[in-house]
Amino acid sequence: MSTIDKKTDELFMAATQSDDSLGYPDDVEFVPGDKDWADEVVWRSLAEECRATVIVDEDIELMLIPFPRSIVDRLRGCVRVRVTHRPHGHIAAFATSSTLGRHPVREMRALAHA
Repeated sequence: MSTIDKKTDELFMAATQSDDSLGYPDDVEFVPGDKDWADEVVWRSLAEECRATVIVDEDIELMLIPFPRSIVDRLRGCVRVRVTHRPHGHIAAFATSSTLGRHPVREMRALAHA
């Protein structure tokens, strides 16, 4: 089990069992960002289930909250999301909007390094 897998499990357990609000929406999905299948799971969660998703990496968590998809979004094969960076588990004071395609994890990494 990698360190990102362990961190993902710890975040999931803290979010479900903590008495304090950690700032995650109800029914959020946690996905380790270092897995080959992460793009597929994140896309399905955002686009098909319209479910908030947290991509977990070693130093940061990206919380993606999808907006309802319009017909144009469906035709273009994209989903609009609100992105909140959570460095070391702390809630950021701001969120940005982004439009993601079929490979959201890869796209978010490219944006982070830009």
